[in-house]
Amino acid sequence: MPANDFSQLLEQLARSEREGHRYRDNGSVAELTYGELVAEADRLARGMERLGVRRGDRVGLVLHRPRDFVPAFLGCVRAGFIAVPLYPPLTLGQLDSWAETTGRMLATARASLVLADSPVAYTLRGLPDRIASLREVVSMDELPDGGALHLGAVSDDQVVFLQFTSGSTSAPRGVRVTHGSLWANAQAIMVDGLGASAEDRAVSWLPLYHDMGLIGFVMSPLVTRTPVTFISTLDFLKRPEVWIRTLSEERGTISFAPNFGYALAARRTESIEGLDLSAVRVLGCGAEPIQPDAIEGFFERFGEAGLNPSAFLACYGMAETTLAVTFAGIEEELKVDQRALRSEATDGDCGSELHHLERRVPVVSCGRALPRHRVSILGEDGASLPEGRIGEVFVEGPSVTDGYWENEEATKRVFADGGVKTGDLGYMSGGELFVTGRLKDMIIVRGRNYDPTPIEVAAGRVDGVRMGNVAAFSISGNPTERIVVAAEYRFGETETIESNIVRAVQREVGLTVSEVVLIDAGSLPKTTSGKLQRSATRAQYLAGTLGRVRRRTGGLAVA
Repeated sequence: MPANDFSQLLEQLARSEREGHRYRDNGSVAELTYGELVAEADRLARGMERLGVRRGDRVGLVLHRPRDFVPAFLGCVRAGFIAVPLYPPLTLGQLDSWAETTGRMLATARASLVLADSPVAYTLRGLPDRIASLREVVSMDELPDGGALHLGAVSDDQVVFLQFTSGSTSAPRGVRVTHGSLWANAQAIMVDGLGASAEDRAVSWLPLYHDMGLIGFVMSPLVTRTPVTFISTLDFLKRPEVWIRTLSEERGTISFAPNFGYALAARRTESIEGLDLSAVRVLGCGAEPIQPDAIEGFFERFGEAGLNPSAFLACYGMAETTLAVTFAGIEEELKVDQRALRSEATDGDCGSELHHLERRVPVVSCGRALPRHRVSILGEDGASLPEGRIGEVFVEGPSVTDGYWENEEATKRVFADGGVKTGDLGYMSGGELFVTGRLKDMIIVRGRNYDPTPIEVAAGRVDGVRMGNVAAFSISGNPTERIVVAAEYRFGETETIESNIVRAVQREVGLTVSEVVLIDAGSLPKTTSGKLQRSATRAQYLAGTLGRVRRRTGGLAVA
């Protein structure tokens, strides 16, 4: 009998001897059948039960190795614990701020247990003294042996895990992902969106504490019994070529990455000799807005290795919709709209009078809404806008989650009329969604709204700048707002780069940049999925903590 939720599916997979996962980590490879994977998940769940965790309790997971994270997460699903995936610290220099943010998330979730890597567990040992709900922080090898695992039926509205939204800081918001929304989204992704089967092989380096890696490559492939090869995220960041080599060696057919992943792999793969990417049929990107330069550069770099341009798949989604909302058609090539867009801006001198701004920018189609889902564009008054008009993206359908964990105020503000106000800006054309940017990141100059994305794209094309690693924002000025561009530095004369950025933005966007801040590689604040955090960049700039190579102000360059 077909499964109707992940609890039933995992029970069926417990008896399967089909290959489920491969874990490639620093040169070694471990392989598990589905049956072995579920058995390992059950062992960990019994250990957590032995420590007093019960159905409905929250369990923090801070595990950077997929080989540890995946069975621990599935153990929570099997036992009815609510998993709380949390990102591990990437550097020792960020340890204090990371521990503070992690503590806030655990306190918000009212977690009862934290399962962590050994060094991380040691760092977090003091948290039970500060968080009343938290009993223990343990490492994987400290879990005790348990007895019989207590399984139970689940309902569609039962929470599976909490996905803390990207960039959560002082007021973290945990999205309540339910069995109903997770199952609906996984079916839509694998069956309707990808047309996947057990004959495919997925490959992923994406972090598993974030929805694209967790739902896209741990949970969803289980529906179609699609085997997955996992690469450590840290291995990819150190050697991006490992992603491409793994796709080639394992005849991978499906993989996803954000913009920066494509740009990084294209730039840092030294040779395509011996690569065979002819088996790849889907390479997806769900980071919004998708940057055509990064995607086109990737496919140009690996075209001679047999990579088909039609393998690219644009899509759109967010944590509040579980994961995916729209998919481009399989075997459709990248579709870029270069026509003039009409957007609305309020003239600060005229109150509510609206002006229509015309500009030409490349915007990628993210495809059509998945079956049983609906995407519409709303104006400031909440009414639907006609095709071609930019407004806020609104999503309805079974994948929409039921709100934020114990935060009814935010839930009522974001979730409305059976759908979710995404905070993203976009427009519809021919039934397809084109995403242009974030509502909260709009740059306001002389009362007019400007999307920062065209500014960042223009600056990112300048020689010496790390493409995809540019953030534009506005600050208060006299007499009007000033535009600041923060760009990660690659090479070259800093003053020349700064001048070229100013000229590029003026030429391509028609706006004047007041200040360019060149910063060290890796300094730009990003979310767990690699998306820019413009508000955090702006805050660091104002606080004087944005790591910089060189600063140019009023024509004077200072170190």
